[in-house]
Order: sequence, then C-alpha cells, then structure tokens
Amino acid sequence: MIMKETGRDLGAELIREAVSQLQKNGMEGFSARAVAEACGVSCAAPFKHFDGRRGLFLAISQYLDDMLFKSMEEIEAKVGRDYKKAHLEMNMVFIQFLCRNPFLINESFWNTIDERQAGIRKWNSFRKMASRFFLYCQEREIPKKVYKTYYFNFQTLAYGAAFVTINGLLLEGGDPVADIQDLQERIYRNLEQTMSLVQHCVNNGELNC
Repeated sequence: MIMKETGRDLGAELIREAVSQLQKNGMEGFSARAVAEACGVSCAAPFKHFDGRRGLFLAISQYLDDMLFKSMEEIEAKVGRDYKKAHLEMNMVFIQFLCRNPFLINESFWNTIDERQAGIRKWNSFRKMASRFFLYCQEREIPKKVYKTYYFNFQTLAYGAAFVTINGLLLEGGDPVADIQDLQERIYRNLEQTMSLVQHCVNNGELNC
C-alpha cells in the first residue's frame, strides 16, 4: 500500500523517478538507492512503500499502462468508430511509447513482476489498441484465423521498429515515422486484397481459390 506524507504523494514521486531511471539506465542499471536519493528519502523507501521490489515494479507497470491508456482514449475520442484509423494511430503511439521506454522490451522487467515479456498484452491500453483492429475485422466479417495472422504482422512491426530505433539501426536520412505508417498501410491493403480475393472465389464457387 502506498504511504503518503502530508502534502506530498511520495509514492507517485518514487514511481516517476523509477521510470526516469529505467529510461536512462535500463533494467541492468536500475538502482532503488538512486531513486531514493533523487527523492530525498531513505534507501529503503522505494521498497517499503510498495511492499518490496515486485510491488514497486507492479506500480510502475500500472502507471505506464494508465499513461498509455489515456493516449489511446484521446485517439478514440477523436476518430470515433473509424476503427482502422484508430488502430493505425494507436499502433504508432504504442511504438513511440516503446521507444521512450525500451525496458518494456526487456524480459527481466516482466520477470520482476512474475510475468513473461508478453505481460504487456494484459495492459488495458494494449487491449484497447488491439480491439480497434478486431472491431474493424468483425465489421467486415473477416475470419478470426485470418485477422490473427495479420495482427501478428502488426506486433512484429511494432517491436521490430522499436528495436531498430532504440538500437540506433535506422538508415541515415530515413524517416521512421513515414516508413512505419507506410508499412502499416501495406498490411491493411494486403488484408483487404486477400479478403477481396476470398469473396470473389466464394461468389464464383471457386472453392480451391
């Protein structure tokens, strides 16, 4: 349980500083002592406030999920029921979020809270983003086995783009945002072309098409 000092939300300060430390130093360089020093409290404070290391990292995970979820809600409010547009914008925000918080791609972060790296799929923000794609597919009666394959493409794109950006592997003079947007559109075009071909086959009784 988070403890509060009068006029000060120390728990929130500790979380923000812990995230800042993780962004700068990653999991390998993370130091609860450094977090405590930055907040002007005892070295035991970070773990004491959150009932241990796992509690602290659970709070960090929740804090980041809430932050990303807010961004997803803003996109949803802006584009409404245009699920494709919402998903494209949300996926871009997700990639940029991973780039700002590269430790989220590190399995040790998730192991600290007894989750595998795929634990991010449990985030409300991730589920909202994924649901935009699924709703788009459901509107067009795209079979689950088809859209699951295409969503894997989006996941691969997101983590691949984040990895390339984080590790400074971008080609000089490139425009990663434009390139990612182009790749996203290509995935959708390929999906739409596939479903158009399937529908053509159904309409013409070509079962082996």
